[in-house]
Amino acid sequence: MEADLEKELEAQKNELLEINAEMHRNPRLSEAVYVGMCRELGTPTEVRIRREVEDIDEVVNKSACIMRGFCRMMSGSYREGFRLKTSDWDIMLWFPDHKVICDHSQISLYRIPQHTVILMECEDLPPGFSRLKLMTPLINQIINSCTVKINNESYVSSRSFIAVWLDFKQNKSGFTESDKEHGPCVTVYDKHIEKNIDYVYCFQSHHWPNGATPWIQRCQLKKWPPDYVLYSITNAGFHVVPKGSSLLNLGNDCEWRISFSRAEQILVSSMNHCQFLCYGMLKIYLKEVINTNENEACLCSYFMKTIVFWVIQNHKHLAWVPENLLECLWICFKLLLSLVNRGECPNFFIPQNNMFRAKVVGHTQSALFDQLFGLYCMGSSCLLASPTIRKYLHKAILNKPLTFKTDEGSVVNGFRFDMCLFYEVGMRHYAISAKTFKEFINLLNTIEEMQSYELSSFQILNVHHFLCKSLPKLSWFLLGHMEGNMSNRKRAYILGKSLNMMRRATKIGCGSQVLSLAMLYYRTCNYEQSLQCCRKAKDIMPKIWYLERVNEEIYMSAMAGLSLGDRMKKYPIKKIVLHHHFVYIDELALEQQACKENAEYLLQIPSLVMLHMLFVLNNHSLGDTVRSQQSIQDLHTLLLDDDGTNVQKQYKDISWQILGICQQTCGDYVGSLRSFKRSLQQTPRRHAIQKATFLRILINVFQHNRF
Repeated sequence: MEADLEKELEAQKNELLEINAEMHRNPRLSEAVYVGMCRELGTPTEVRIRREVEDIDEVVNKSACIMRGFCRMMSGSYREGFRLKTSDWDIMLWFPDHKVICDHSQISLYRIPQHTVILMECEDLPPGFSRLKLMTPLINQIINSCTVKINNESYVSSRSFIAVWLDFKQNKSGFTESDKEHGPCVTVYDKHIEKNIDYVYCFQSHHWPNGATPWIQRCQLKKWPPDYVLYSITNAGFHVVPKGSSLLNLGNDCEWRISFSRAEQILVSSMNHCQFLCYGMLKIYLKEVINTNENEACLCSYFMKTIVFWVIQNHKHLAWVPENLLECLWICFKLLLSLVNRGECPNFFIPQNNMFRAKVVGHTQSALFDQLFGLYCMGSSCLLASPTIRKYLHKAILNKPLTFKTDEGSVVNGFRFDMCLFYEVGMRHYAISAKTFKEFINLLNTIEEMQSYELSSFQILNVHHFLCKSLPKLSWFLLGHMEGNMSNRKRAYILGKSLNMMRRATKIGCGSQVLSLAMLYYRTCNYEQSLQCCRKAKDIMPKIWYLERVNEEIYMSAMAGLSLGDRMKKYPIKKIVLHHHFVYIDELALEQQACKENAEYLLQIPSLVMLHMLFVLNNHSLGDTVRSQQSIQDLHTLLLDDDGTNVQKQYKDISWQILGICQQTCGDYVGSLRSFKRSLQQTPRRHAIQKATFLRILINVFQHNRF
């Protein structure tokens, strides 16, 4: 009996091992992983939303950036459509009046002295690298400070260039002190978005580098990418970033790396969703399996992207469909193993550029190959080493009757699409870069012009959202620029314009705009109107959810039958964001100043906390003691009883601070002292307002002793 049982178990074990070793040829397992990766990395619609929202952001903010003398482009995995926890923000910045040319004949295309022309010199340098020689006099003093003389010719030093920008970032307000040099980047941690931002200061060329001309011919021969994608790429040009080859000891300070970030972005966008998921799975496997080895992590996700490009182009008969996803992934893994074995990873655009030449060599190469070969010997069951991939494979392996539908509607529901759109559009709130009246006018003109473009439904909503966020900002801007020596007539005119813009934003925007209008009315001493807006906001508050706390069942029931535009108007309120450029409420000026002194540019307040504060301040200003005390009690109860639904933990510091301000304003000095102490005790802290808190405690003690 026991012998039979052992034989049966052994047979099942062997069967399972056989299944695991050949799982990449099992269509059902591929479909299971495809469905799982759609949930992990995004469905086709979610990825499209992410990209299209960023497209609009680039266009809308382009004019403001150029007016400040630079161009901006987001690149990297975040721009490609990934939203992994490890997806940092990569932002490329360059001067639009500095033109990089590939040969002397192109100098005639530019206006001198309006344009500074820089010639690429690639002779005697490793493929993919160049020197930047100045062909015309420099106007920009920043670039001028980075030039060096070689044989009586002026060149731009890459090392000096990045040092200048690192110093600039460290002295610039609005960021933490964690600025550091990382390759060609200046890396900054921004705690408001809880992400590392890699700033790449570079130069742009509108031409195509001579060293990459054979790439065009190869693409035409291999028929990938398609001709229309190829045309877009070559028209987009390229960048040069301050990074040397690290092969040469002499002259390395003046080497610049040719970057095809825009081309890669276009290529990734042209992939079908199976190709995109395969790229994403390689990134996941790299992080969870390959780079967790004791050996030094010498592979990066850029190599994974390059491998996918090569496989797509060279395996034209490979079926990139859900039921073949694991086969595609296995082919990519085998190419990775082969490249490591040879110690050669050719750049997709300039194959002569071996990207492994400085990283995957010697002992590092041997150790990495041993690791990858060990995984390869396990067959495709090595995928089970990744926790993210394993949970979807196990589900399919252990439940043989289970089938998987790969159409998007079966993978996720409409609720998730809405949440994706709300999140992406909500993030654009930080991206409105206008700071002067002229920039605001250009911004609004761009938004108006874009409404005549052929846009997708998601892009239309994003343009609409930009308008809703731009109008209140312009309203506060106008109010903040009313000077004391203005005539009453001019002050009344500006105030009227400011209020009209805020009313329009309230009419076409979401529920949070009502609170912005209430704040503006309070700022201009229209307390009754402010209270009316507060009551309206209070009525709609129960119908609005915080993005982090949306209940799917309640949401779907409340939004049933509404168009996407109407759902957008009711989209979840997250918080009220106060920018350091404007004074919104005098009672919060100390907190805004404290944040600004600590290199923070935003004060973020939960919407319900702001609502209670406005009730207190308006009723107090009208002499209604009973109602103001009741609102203070309501706010106190909220802070004591809330489970994080309305006041998240990281915003408890400013919330207790606001309760103390309200109590102090109404004469409750003992209560306000307790609230300020509670504010100081909160962890984690989102805001650096401790200086304001201590100052308020001193004021409190003085006033308490006085009375």
